[in-house]
Formats: sequence, structure tokens, C-alpha cells
Amino acid sequence: MKFSVEKTPLYEAVSAASKACSQKSALNILDGILMSLEDNTLTITGYDLEIAIKISISVEGHENGKVVTDPRLFSEMVKKMPGEIIDFTLSDNKTIKITSGKSKFNIACKPGEEFPNIIEVKKGSSFNISEKILKELFTRIGFAVSRINAELESVKIETDGDLLYAVATDGNRLAAKYYNISEVLDSQDLQESDNKIDLLIPEKAVSSLVKSLSDDAENKINVSVDTNQICISKENYILISRLIEGKFVNYKRIIDTVFPRVFTVNVKELSLSMERCLLLMSDKLKIPALCSFKDGVMNISCKTAYGAIDEEITVEIKEGDFEDYSIHFNPRFMLEALQKTNCEEIKISLETNIRPFKLTPKDDNGDFVFIIVPIRSNN
Repeated sequence: MKFSVEKTPLYEAVSAASKACSQKSALNILDGILMSLEDNTLTITGYDLEIAIKISISVEGHENGKVVTDPRLFSEMVKKMPGEIIDFTLSDNKTIKITSGKSKFNIACKPGEEFPNIIEVKKGSSFNISEKILKELFTRIGFAVSRINAELESVKIETDGDLLYAVATDGNRLAAKYYNISEVLDSQDLQESDNKIDLLIPEKAVSSLVKSLSDDAENKINVSVDTNQICISKENYILISRLIEGKFVNYKRIIDTVFPRVFTVNVKELSLSMERCLLLMSDKLKIPALCSFKDGVMNISCKTAYGAIDEEITVEIKEGDFEDYSIHFNPRFMLEALQKTNCEEIKISLETNIRPFKLTPKDDNGDFVFIIVPIRSNN
């Protein structure tokens, strides 16, 4: 195996593919990346038996072959090489020789034949979606993904009527982003077969994909779905992932709940207030903020071992009685939701002080819903 390649695209490809490498597999070979050369195309693959990422780049190929090597060592070595062109030579299946300028580097490797085959996704339903839209779907809700519950450690993608939903929750908060299907999906196959999209995509696949997506609205991403697998591809990038089997929470029942108390508030003002509350907290010291109301003014207060804060924010009461009403909540949850609203004012809808409350666009013409579960307090 022998080829020459520019340093930057090689480094970027290795970095992207390595996001799918295994960290805990009993198969040591999966700790590495597979590099396969065929003529003038080098394909770099990371795989952990659940998620695979393949990146293809153009090289000057001299001798075909494949090899597995450590992604961290290889990428750092490539990054620190002095020249812009790197020569890669594999004389046997144990050592890779890399040359750039006056620098020579040898690293250990393993035979590419030992790398397990990746199960290709059979084409079932498929659709095309703007790269920018797909990135926005995931980034707007990613903060709410669970890191504990296996079924909730995922993003729900679903069509319902004329809408395409992306939903994430960790049990204490929920984020939903939605679009009109006709505005975002380009799929003759989907429309003709009347297929419905109903997917649970693992968080690792989502976070790996987002890092490789651009904000280009003209670029199209192809999504193909088999029984229990998904393939997402663009240009020289392919991500294949298993889909999670299980039941997601009934988020529609939650977001469709009618709330008796409603007010609107400036996003920037409330965000800054939450940031000030968080100054009094640490990873070990997490105290809820208290929100109370009087005469159209919302009072935010928080007291910890580091100090106390008490401030007022003017709000516009839309519906309901807020007399003697107060609620405790996690200020970090509130801040993270506010940072994803992308608007100047939002509407906050509440029920009792122990029931989840909802954040939506002020004029009900937006495309997101955030839900936060309050914190019970004896104070």
C-alpha cells in the first residue's frame, strides 16, 4: 500500500472517521481506523459495531491495499508533519512509514483484513433533506438528550401529518423542533409509497454527524432507512448506524397540554438572569432558582453557600392568575432552552408548580417547543 496525499484533508478525514471508533469493544481491532486504498481514492473508516463512519478523499495512489492503525496517534502525527504533502508506505502489515519534508515517522499497524465487515443498509424508504436543515434539527434539540437512559439517549425523528418532528428528552426536560414536510423533504419515494418516518437515532450517531454538517442550504443529504439501520450520506461522507428499538415518551401529549397560566418575557433579559444565578453554583452545588410574580413583575431569586441573588424582570401576563404563584426550576435547564429559541421574546405556559411548564414562540407561529420539569421544594 502506497500513496501521497495533502495533509489537511487527510487529517480532517481521520478526525471525522475516528468519532465512530470503539472505546470499550472486546475486539481490539475496532479501536483503530481502517484505511483502504483503491486507485486514487482513500477510504477511512471508523466502526464500533453499532455506528460506522466512512470518509473518502482523493490521493495519488501507487499501490492498493488496506491497513488498520491508531487514530489518535496517526492524526496527531499527520497534524504535526512539517510539509503539506505526506507520503505513506506500508511495506508489511506491521509498520507504516510516513514521510513529509525531512521528517520520517514509523507507527505500528494491523492487517486491514482483520477489520470486520460493515453491514450495508438495504434501500427501504429514503428521502433527501437540506444539510442546513438537518444540522439545525439536531443542534436545536441536542442539549436535551439523555446520557443515562438507553432509550432516551437518542433523537426521535418522526413525521405526523404535514410536520416533520425532531425530539429529545432526558426525563427532566424535552426539546422539539419541527418543520412543514413539504418545505424540507425532497423524496419522490417517500411520497409515492406513503411511508412514514419514525426513527430513534442513537445520540452518538447524531453528535458525530452534526460535526460534519455545514450550514449550506443548497447541499442535500440522503437518508436511507432499512428495518433497523439508517444510512446518512453526502458527497464523500457516509454514516451507518443501528436504530434504537423501544418506545419513546409520548411527547405529543406533553406539548399539546393546555396551560392555564401564560406570560411572555424577553429572552435576553431572562437568559442574563439565569447566567447570574449560575455564578452561585458549581457541579457539586446545584440549587434551584425560585420564580414568583407580583403586579406583572417576575421575581427571580437564588441563594447558595456562595451568595444570593434577587432581581425583577417585567413580563406580560397573557392568561391566568399568578397571585401567590411560585415555582422552583433548574436555571441551567432554562438557560440552555433559551439559548436555542432564536427569538427575542418567548411565551412561557405553566400549570401547577409541580407540573412541567412549556416555552414556545411568543406569537405561536414558531417551530419549537421546550418543556422543563420543575423542582419540588419544601421552602
